[in-house]
Amino acid sequence: MIRTLTYLILFLLPSALFAEEFDADKKIFPLEKFSVQYNVVDTADLEIVYAHAMFDPVLKQKELRHEMLAIGNNYQSMFIGYGYFQVDSVADAHSGEFESFNEERERFKKYDTSGDSELILKNFKTDVSCFHGIIFGQSYLYEEPIPEINWELTDGTKEILGYECHKATARWRGRDWTAWYCDLPFNDGPWKFTGLPGLILGLEDATGEHKFQAIGIKKDKYPFGFRRKSKPIKTKREKFEAMQKDHKLNIGKTLASSGLVQVKPEDMERISRRLFYCPIELE
Repeated sequence: MIRTLTYLILFLLPSALFAEEFDADKKIFPLEKFSVQYNVVDTADLEIVYAHAMFDPVLKQKELRHEMLAIGNNYQSMFIGYGYFQVDSVADAHSGEFESFNEERERFKKYDTSGDSELILKNFKTDVSCFHGIIFGQSYLYEEPIPEINWELTDGTKEILGYECHKATARWRGRDWTAWYCDLPFNDGPWKFTGLPGLILGLEDATGEHKFQAIGIKKDKYPFGFRRKSKPIKTKREKFEAMQKDHKLNIGKTLASSGLVQVKPEDMERISRRLFYCPIELE
């Protein structure tokens, strides 16, 4: 999604190493249109922006991310961090221009791009969901059938963004969920959630560790798909989640095995620590 590994290397290695070879103010990075950045599979005219509140019960820390669901015109949708949509929108609007490393870094800092760079593409024609994630600069991709969630429609209404929403509950992959869906005729929702007779605008698990709340609806034209320059490793959901857990619970091990830095055995305890970790799927 972003030049994560490039930034990491520049941060870890001494700046003197690049003093003569790398000019951070030289305008060398091209700004590109959506259609150039992505292998476009569909185009959206409707986007729903969600506030996603998370809580790590071990670290006892909260995080708030802004994420977006783009509803395509050809029975597909994409869920992505809203900050990544924003930085790509800037590039689209200024396509043909160039920016420096420092300018690009500031563009990403300006928007909310601190999340896990997850992208989920649902294809309702083939009933396949594609998940794209990044672990320490390496892209991974797995496919699975669009999940069948056994929702129970229950009594109760709630207003979100001026829409009357109806209540539904389900247990799915280790968590108990309550969803609020409106009469907008889209069988979709945030992240992997779908399967209700209307668009999901609110969603919360019983522990309070995850809560999605729609905070805005946009009507921008947005061609979407997977990034052309990304070369993900194909994997399975269970394997990706195991690697992500290993990375999140021991960042020192990730650094040591990356080869980017030399870590002495006596330093492992000092650099080993848990990152924020609150997976949506528990099984």
